[in-house]
Amino acid sequence: MRVSEISKRYAKALLAVAKQKGIHTQVHAELQALVKSFAGDVTVKNYFENPMIGSDQKIAAVKASLSGKGVSEEVVNTLVLLAEKNRFGVLEQISFAYRDLLDLEEGVTRGVVRSAQPLAADAQKDIEQKITKVLNKKIVLTYEQDPKLLGGIVATVGGWTFDDSIDTHLKKLNEELNRRAN
Repeated sequence: MRVSEISKRYAKALLAVAKQKGIHTQVHAELQALVKSFAGDVTVKNYFENPMIGSDQKIAAVKASLSGKGVSEEVVNTLVLLAEKNRFGVLEQISFAYRDLLDLEEGVTRGVVRSAQPLAADAQKDIEQKITKVLNKKIVLTYEQDPKLLGGIVATVGGWTFDDSIDTHLKKLNEELNRRAN
């Protein structure tokens, strides 16, 4: 996802405040939950993104809906600020920017593993261990099923690509056979 500069500024400020209180991981989880709930309820999303509804009404709605729900004061204040500035549309971008900043601070590299079939938990753990060993970094992987793959996996982590797909093995075999035939 492309993240705007304004979203990065909000995320940076929120991370600084959250780190002071030692709740930066909790704030990340809260942001993700809010983004998910907004995406799941189009009516609520449309309400907060509607420029015809006054900021006072939006602020009251934020406070009423989140008070006593265990959401940190920092996240509530961020949502209030977004309501005041009529910028609720950047909440998802703020969440992504916050995650990226948090990963940078904690030395985490994210990646995607694509496979033809869903991978078992022990296979996922094995892949994570091997990639961690090669890159010597903390990694967080997400797993996707890719019907275009015949078999095997393709992992993209940071700037690295680990390709152990059948397609690649077949291409290498074809190249080797062509070299030997000439």
